[in-house]
Amino acid sequence: MRRLCLTLAALSLLPACEPADDTLRLTMPACRPPGIAQGILTIGETRFAPHQVQASAVTDATGRPALSIRLDETGAEKLESITAARMGDVVPLRVDTETIMSPRVLETISGGEILVAGDFEMDELKALAVRLSPPCDQESPIAN
Repeated sequence: MRRLCLTLAALSLLPACEPADDTLRLTMPACRPPGIAQGILTIGETRFAPHQVQASAVTDATGRPALSIRLDETGAEKLESITAARMGDVVPLRVDTETIMSPRVLETISGGEILVAGDFEMDELKALAVRLSPPCDQESPIAN
C-alpha cells in the first residue's frame, strides 16, 4: 500500500506533510470531456454528489503531485461530521470503487478543502480530477 498523507489547504493532519506555505500551483483546469464517466467521491461511507466536489491536479508546496479537493458548503459540513465522528479511525477516500488512500483521522476537518499527496504520478491525478469534475460545457458551482 502506498504511503500517503492527507493535508489541508491551511491545516495539516500529519506534521511531516505540512506544506511550507499554503500556495498551490494549478497544473490543469479540470473539466470532464464527453465520453468520460462521472466519478463519485466517497469518504468513509458517505458519498458526495458530483455538484459538491471540485477537484484539480496540483503540486503541493514541496513540489509533489497532489489532488486538491474542494467541497461546497454542504459537502464541507458532511466532511466535518465524518471526521468528528471517526476520530482515530482509518477512513477510506474512494473515487467510484477505487480506494485512493485510507488516512487515519487525527482531527476534525473543517472548511471542506483537502489535499491528497503521496506516491502519485501527475497523470494519474489529472485523470482523477477529470473524473470528479463537471462536464467541460458546465461551470462548477463551487468555482471562484
